Amino acid sequence: MLEQLRTQSYSRSRVRRREESTTAVSWRQTAVMPRSPDPPPHRAAALSPVVERARRVADEVLFPTAQDVDRADHVPKDNFAALADAGLFGVAGPRSHGGLDLDAVAARRAIAAVGSGCGATFFVWVQHHGAVRTLRASRNEVLVESLLADLCSGRLLAGTAFAHVRRSGPPAVTATPVDGGWRIEGHAPWATSWGIADWFTIAAVSDEGDLVWSLVPGHSPQGVTATPLALPVFGATGTVALDFDGCVVPDDRVIAVESVEAWRRADRRHGSIGQPAVLGVAERAQRLLAGHADDLVASTSGALAEQLRQCWEVDTDLVTALGRGDDVIAEASDHRASCLDLARRATTALLCAVGGRGMDLGHPAQRLAREADFYVIQAQTADGRAATLRSVARGQPPRRGDVGSD
Repeated sequence: MLEQLRTQSYSRSRVRRREESTTAVSWRQTAVMPRSPDPPPHRAAALSPVVERARRVADEVLFPTAQDVDRADHVPKDNFAALADAGLFGVAGPRSHGGLDLDAVAARRAIAAVGSGCGATFFVWVQHHGAVRTLRASRNEVLVESLLADLCSGRLLAGTAFAHVRRSGPPAVTATPVDGGWRIEGHAPWATSWGIADWFTIAAVSDEGDLVWSLVPGHSPQGVTATPLALPVFGATGTVALDFDGCVVPDDRVIAVESVEAWRRADRRHGSIGQPAVLGVAERAQRLLAGHADDLVASTSGALAEQLRQCWEVDTDLVTALGRGDDVIAEASDHRASCLDLARRATTALLCAVGGRGMDLGHPAQRLAREADFYVIQAQTADGRAATLRSVARGQPPRRGDVGSD
């Protein structure tokens, strides 16, 4: 079915991999060498100046210290400052408020680039865009005008807690109308950027089946208790479980009220394609392999580069189809499974190539492998879960044309 999406023929040229003459270099030197290869010319998104800025920040600022950040208590502010200086906090924001209003294809390229640099920094940064998207769609003009420009510039950082709304059964977090606002109660098992973000958007479900989006301070709000989660990766991201007990949000901090069922339908569609940062992890592993002197390792890197090119082609087609409103949930979910498989193979190849030293916590190979595994569960929908399990049962990733089959 995916083949039917391709209604145009594109002239394609092969990705040229920049040859690097490599001797024994440290991994901190390798952090900024080799440079990213020229992106495929058949995709204008890859040539976007915004994407190029994201690649530059990832290569020159984020990756060289990523192993240190991986073991830190919090992502350093300097990383966020570099992203803000590059204008990358406004990826999802409107131009009217200083945002970039980046189209979905280019945005996914930028997200992958940042994800290739430092997973922990990326994971805090990407939560911010969800909050920006929610706020820019709000009819609460006072709230929009007071916060949106600062969020787009990076002067303020936002987080969000909504993954619990995807779960079936009784609502995990509820919203009850009270005089002058809403009372939020319940347990959100996952929220990132706690103690880092200035503001959080919180999703809660009312008895009437409405999804109430509200804004709470990111530092010590009343009626909210945070419990840190012990994670094998992204420990510096302030990822916690939140318990709401009598948290009252005034009406002037309510962003939106919408149908929860309508939101779930839209989330199922747009969440089906998965997190593009997993391709950033695969690209980083492939690039580190490219600097290896061994011919077999170098040829493996070349094969992975070609598979990445193909993955990005499919990704662009599916993003375009989703934007048109096409019913491609099954295809997008299978694509997500393919991307996960590619990232795991790329990081396995890197570990294999570097040997035992790759398991040292100061080496990028082990970190990239853990990050690749993390994206299996990140933003996982029921469709994505099923596609990944089918892929494992088959012993190979989905092939184009074998959508949703066992």
